Amino acid sequence: MSWMFIGAVVVLIAVLVLLVVLPWLKQRPEQENLTQANIAVVKERLKELQREVDEGLLSEQDMRQASDEIKISLVEEQQTDSKGSANASFVLASGALLALLVGGFAYFKASNIEHLQDAQAALDALPKLSAKLADGQGENFTPQDFQQLTLAIRKRLQENPEDGQGWMYLGRIWMVLSQTEEAYAALEKALHFSPDDENVRMTYARALMMSDDKAQLENARRLLASLIEEQQQNDNLVLMQAVVAGRLGDKVLLADSLARLEGKLPADSPIAMQLTERLASLNGEQPAKAAITGFNLTVEISEELVANLPDNGFLFVFAQDANSDNRMPAAVLRLPLENLPLTVTLTSENAMAPNYSLEQLSTARLIARISTDQEAPAQPGDLEGTTEAAVENGKVIDQTIVINKELM
Repeated sequence: MSWMFIGAVVVLIAVLVLLVVLPWLKQRPEQENLTQANIAVVKERLKELQREVDEGLLSEQDMRQASDEIKISLVEEQQTDSKGSANASFVLASGALLALLVGGFAYFKASNIEHLQDAQAALDALPKLSAKLADGQGENFTPQDFQQLTLAIRKRLQENPEDGQGWMYLGRIWMVLSQTEEAYAALEKALHFSPDDENVRMTYARALMMSDDKAQLENARRLLASLIEEQQQNDNLVLMQAVVAGRLGDKVLLADSLARLEGKLPADSPIAMQLTERLASLNGEQPAKAAITGFNLTVEISEELVANLPDNGFLFVFAQDANSDNRMPAAVLRLPLENLPLTVTLTSENAMAPNYSLEQLSTARLIARISTDQEAPAQPGDLEGTTEAAVENGKVIDQTIVINKELM
């Protein structure tokens, strides 16, 4: 487009020269001839005045006055012509300058220089931003990152619609935005245009693993098989294959993948435990029950507060992280108040959230509270006791809590 614009500018300049400059240059000899003719007429008139004086028809004083008037008229006429020529030159120069300025501005806007500079900067940042997406850091993306990435990919695909890398980057964006169908379509194009690119196949396989559709999972298995064949020592690919096999219910492939990963994953790795349990389930075995982490808590009350026990109340027993200001319970129990002392078991099975339980704590703050209200928040008049204890994963530890204060 820029070459077409330059050609149009050249043509317009040529037209400007033909229509304005050449006629102006043509007028200059005519003006010079007219000036010479005026001078000749003045000289002839001065000779006539001198002849009239010699013949006694005109006095010397009248002759001088007439001569001065003729000379003044000639000077004024030349000044007028000079001003007209100067004005024409000024108008021509101004018009040419204006044309150049307008043309330059139009070219600047038409070629979108600022936009191209931004696009180039985005293209330079594209690999880094895309790698950030691939590493699962999409939640750390700023609006500027997304704007840069989108601009770069749009520019890249506009210039080369068959750019497999560009379609892969676009697929990664769609995955971060949870637009799975659009992501699959973009990654399918990436694979079509770059079938041998390892990054494209890896990205597509990782995206397909998230699907619940069996056909998509089969595609993921096919892609991973080809990648593993080329990268025999890549344990990450084998782990991905194990996950896909587990989701497909392929116990042979799952067992083979786990055998290849034996000793390479931590024994307490959640994904390793899940895959092992999945294989046991596919083989019809009852998976071993995971060891429970928690406390056997004996709840007592001090003699001073026995008289303050409500006739109808509730007992809350819960655990918090003793090493932080986080007051969210890692485990909680609520039960009708009975005679004290009594013993309750508080474990990771009593977690309020699946990703936050006693296993995540090293030291627990254990709290027992008696309230007339069945709602958890503390209120004046509640009776409470607290103790702290170390958490040992896979073990249930005996502890005692004495309720010894009334909340004010």
